[in-house]
Amino acid sequence: LLLALAARAEQKAVDQLKTEAEHASADQQGRLYAEIAEKLVAVADKQFTDGESVKGHAIVQEILQYATKAHDLAIETRKKMKETEKSLRECHRRLENMKRTLAAEDRPAVEAVEKQLEKFTEDVLEAMFAPPEKKKDHK
Repeated sequence: LLLALAARAEQKAVDQLKTEAEHASADQQGRLYAEIAEKLVAVADKQFTDGESVKGHAIVQEILQYATKAHDLAIETRKKMKETEKSLRECHRRLENMKRTLAAEDRPAVEAVEKQLEKFTEDVLEAMFAPPEKKKDHK
């Protein structure tokens, strides 16, 4: 009962974040999308735990969509990069932990998303420490 209530509260928080992200500036959206992806891991875990692996896989793909948006916006705008990187890293860690509890047939798809999140985290970290690109004038 407590797990069901916690999952429902988590889904409410995700829905609120989605609404907030829709209306946020591009500077804030990257961080919000990363936070949504992070919170969706708990929702996916609940789906897999309840034996609803099809729904769980759908949520995992949604995690990838939001993580991709967060990655792209963080690198494009160069805003809230540290917060975005931290959320993506936490999302990756949670997916990795969740993967260990899954049935063997569910693991490959989750592992693919987990590896993509790891790459996103590395990309954002590299972009954080790389100097901003200068626009070159071709004359």
